Amino acid sequence: MKGFSLLKGAAVGLACLGMIVPQTTMAAGPQTAQVAAKVQIADVSLTNGTLSGKVVNAQGKLLSGSVIKVSLGNREVARTVAGQNGEFAVKNLTSGVYQVSTGQTQAAVRLWEGQAAPPSAKKNVLLVSGPVTRAQLGGLGAAHYGLAALSLTAIGLSAAALSDNGDTIVVSP
Repeated sequence: MKGFSLLKGAAVGLACLGMIVPQTTMAAGPQTAQVAAKVQIADVSLTNGTLSGKVVNAQGKLLSGSVIKVSLGNREVARTVAGQNGEFAVKNLTSGVYQVSTGQTQAAVRLWEGQAAPPSAKKNVLLVSGPVTRAQLGGLGAAHYGLAALSLTAIGLSAAALSDNGDTIVVSP
């Protein structure tokens, strides 16, 4: 009877652990990441048909001499070069969704004429040229290790509580 109680406590503890630990950690096969491509389109207001902005590198330093291309679909509609302060201006644009690019950086922008622009529309475009390093911690984080330690403690305490040596009498009210 004592062995059955210990086995029952261990089974309950493992079941709880299985619910807490992420399933990807318990998966036997190789993990595949499914990432949905999400295109973000920024709303930008034009000033008299002119799109203005700045080009910076990944560290925020202004880049002069960068070539900026503006495309509508597959057709390039304008090209300019960033000035001394990394600033650029592209004239004679109309409302619509454009791709603004420099180097390997590309941004989708929805251009609005003057008063038609939504209140959230920006006045300028900021292009970050070059590779941008983004850190992402993989595997288990500190929270997962904390949950695992808490689960193991719960398993140990439940096994100890369930192991009855026959001297305890359970009384319920």
